[in-house]
Amino acid sequence: MGWTQAEADVADVMIWLRSNHGREVSYADIAAGVMIPDGRRLRRAVGVVRVIAANRGDRLERFMPLTDPARRRVWVTRYMRNGHGDEFSARDAMAAARAAMTSVKDMHHATTFEAGNDRSIARKEFETMAKAADECIRRPSQPAR
Repeated sequence: MGWTQAEADVADVMIWLRSNHGREVSYADIAAGVMIPDGRRLRRAVGVVRVIAANRGDRLERFMPLTDPARRRVWVTRYMRNGHGDEFSARDAMAAARAAMTSVKDMHHATTFEAGNDRSIARKEFETMAKAADECIRRPSQPAR
């Protein structure tokens, strides 16, 4: 009884990523390393590897644009073994922080609008939420003492 093609793909990708620990790699790099065409089959295998890595205590970062301004259209990831590097890379942490602040700003905009809308069904509640969102935006921007 042998492995299915999908299982073999996952094993190949996992072995290749672990051997390239800490390096920024793109789908094209992974495809060339494991000899799987860059497409749905490879992306499915990478997704399964991400789950396996998390279960092992390792980490496969989200794909993000390359830091080199000349190659911003290239998306890369890094495989970090357990105990090597921080649990949440600075790059992932920065992306999460930006996304969270964008959500808070969107919430502030929407709740402020509804608090000032004469036809709103819950003006007081929206006003309270708008104040809370405003605090979330202003607090981090205040210098630490």
